[in-house]
Amino acid sequence: MSVYTEAAERVPGLAEYLHGPFDLPASAMTDADWLRERIADTGRRWNCTDDRINGTLWWYSASSTIGFLAVSTAMVTGTAADPSLEHSRCFLRGDGYLGGVRSDRTVTPEQLPGALAGTFRAVVDALAAASGATTNALWAITSDSIANRCLDVGTALGDRERGSAYAQELVAAMSSPLPAPRFVDVGGRRFTRRSSCCLLYLTSASDKCTSCPRRTPSDRLRGLRAAAQY
Repeated sequence: MSVYTEAAERVPGLAEYLHGPFDLPASAMTDADWLRERIADTGRRWNCTDDRINGTLWWYSASSTIGFLAVSTAMVTGTAADPSLEHSRCFLRGDGYLGGVRSDRTVTPEQLPGALAGTFRAVVDALAAASGATTNALWAITSDSIANRCLDVGTALGDRERGSAYAQELVAAMSSPLPAPRFVDVGGRRFTRRSSCCLLYLTSASDKCTSCPRRTPSDRLRGLRAAAQY
């Protein structure tokens, strides 16, 4: 049984990231022309002409996908799927977002932080150059994606606090510009206290997310209290 199969049996929603076609080398995510196509495609879908916003929106989803696969396999099996770009393949969903990243290799828990940091660093640097988004903004999104996915896996395993602890340990070991994950307990449920903004509200297609740091603290708290009921 592969680490992906074992993790998918325990983590709801993971299976949809594992059904290819995995028709692209994962290193495509560092190719400037390929990234510009993703930025332009995102802009068409959200009717937005600002490359910075479109690149940020694409990364908000892509960083979550990359993090979900690495964190799920590591937390469930104790052995992580290797997230290194040179050993992985990926695919795009019909909506243009990253559908999944898969490797035939695994890494130990001690190797995962370095491998994951290397992947994120390569894509963040390339995407910043292609979109005009700052690397600090993209690293903040990356940290929040890791935090959210660790909470998701912790919930699936029956221990959301384990998820937040794992996120903090993983990010601390990554030796990258990642801000430390932050969490807040509201209504008996633990949430990521976001340090990043996806910028979706700037497309006029949506309001700010419930946990958006651009909301006032009281407004954010009201939204999280409502979310905790579900």
